[in-house]
Amino acid sequence: MPSLILHIDETLENIFEISAVKAIEKSIIDIIQEELEAEKNNCQIIWVKSKIICSNYKIFGELKFRDKETRNIDKRDKCLKRIGKILQNKFNAFIRLRAFSIQDASITALDLVNWNCISSDKNRRISNE
Repeated sequence: MPSLILHIDETLENIFEISAVKAIEKSIIDIIQEELEAEKNNCQIIWVKSKIICSNYKIFGELKFRDKETRNIDKRDKCLKRIGKILQNKFNAFIRLRAFSIQDASITALDLVNWNCISSDKNRRISNE
């Protein structure tokens, strides 16, 4: 379930290259897997181009994940610091990241797949996470 939503100010748009974003995303997923003991297929990163008007922080991120005993404050802190460093090195901007743990009892999830849109990966599975 770990889900990272990154709001990137539109002024940073000229730095965006798909190949660079894919490399950054892979690095971030590796960090989330290592620090939060997450399954790779359950990690999701959403990039949202935003208009950040007054804040000096041009990248704002929210990491949400299921609460587990092993995901303590030290692990969460290290995870955010490592993700922040990657983003700061790439975008040379002020970064603000937040992490939120959610108990299983408060999560309801739904994944819908349009199989007509998937041509190359016929073996994808639908997960309830």
